Amino acid sequence: MKTFEEILESKRRGSLKIIIGYAAGVGKTYSMLKEAQTLKQRGFDVVIGYVEPHKRPETQALVAGLEQVELKKCVIGTNEFLEMDVEAIIKRDPQIVLVDELAHTNVVGSKNAKRYLDVLEILDAEINVISTLNVQHLESVSDRVVSATKAPVFERIPDKVLQIAQQIVMADISMEDLRERLRLGKVYDKEKVDNALANFFSYHHLAFLREICLREAAGNQFQKMQESEFGDNKTFAEEAVMVALSSDPTNAGMLIRKGTKLASRLSSRVYVTYVQKKSEDPAHIDSQLQRKIQQNFDLATKLGAEVKILSGEKISDILVNFALENKIKHAVFGKSRLTPLRERVRGSILLEFIHDAVGVDVHIINVESGGK
Repeated sequence: MKTFEEILESKRRGSLKIIIGYAAGVGKTYSMLKEAQTLKQRGFDVVIGYVEPHKRPETQALVAGLEQVELKKCVIGTNEFLEMDVEAIIKRDPQIVLVDELAHTNVVGSKNAKRYLDVLEILDAEINVISTLNVQHLESVSDRVVSATKAPVFERIPDKVLQIAQQIVMADISMEDLRERLRLGKVYDKEKVDNALANFFSYHHLAFLREICLREAAGNQFQKMQESEFGDNKTFAEEAVMVALSSDPTNAGMLIRKGTKLASRLSSRVYVTYVQKKSEDPAHIDSQLQRKIQQNFDLATKLGAEVKILSGEKISDILVNFALENKIKHAVFGKSRLTPLRERVRGSILLEFIHDAVGVDVHIINVESGGK
């Protein structure tokens, strides 16, 4: 696996490195600044686009000597906010820019609603970026984090941002060390410490978050190894994924997240398919159901999937043909709510697909239990 410096040497512009962590306080910003100081010493032109030092002395010390692009002042009413100035960064045209808190939501009225969109614009200008991210902000895992920790995740980014990164590394410290840093007031103000230790920063929650983070970092390394191994012949190694949605969109979001996550690990294309029978076209279903279906399509697009609305009455045949035509290797279905007896009487789309789609691995997600 190449170091980020080696990536910069071979591709001097437009590369993205993400330092990911399993919780606040694990050292993401510190690691980013420490690497920036090393790169500067070795002759790279490094500037700060946005860094949040969190009032931590050891982090603030690493800002010294690094050029900072002036932040943009945004005034709303009587309130003044500071945001990263994308235009000024592009005009400055450094080799590398540091951008903290990738999932940040920009103030209303900004050119881009999210900071990750700012980063994409900077990359398009052929400027390299090092950024930071907490794993719970990934769209594909955020709902699981909310369910497990009961803590809301308001800011989310699509997983496709990770997929374009040349390198993802994990800023990692032990759970014991993190909790000790919390007690010492190095993460939050001391009046918030007891509540944080008892809730989000409990051992159980931290172990859950750390496992997810390790999987994301390891999955990215595996993806880059595959890309390096296959090179220009990568298309021959692709294993496309298909997510089959029904006309009941209640748990479709879970299936979409499972399918896009699988595709991300395989570094492959992913399709979200919906077979629309004549009785299910917009003229025959109510507006509320239409909105739910469209919301699922929007989620699929946000997560990097290609939505395919197919038409016909024989759903299993249509899905089988689609799978064969698009080199589908993995198909994701939700578990049927019908009893085995009713499935035998009415017929099962899933069983017919399994029988006819030779060579396709079928993943059945139990949506009733959360698919875990």
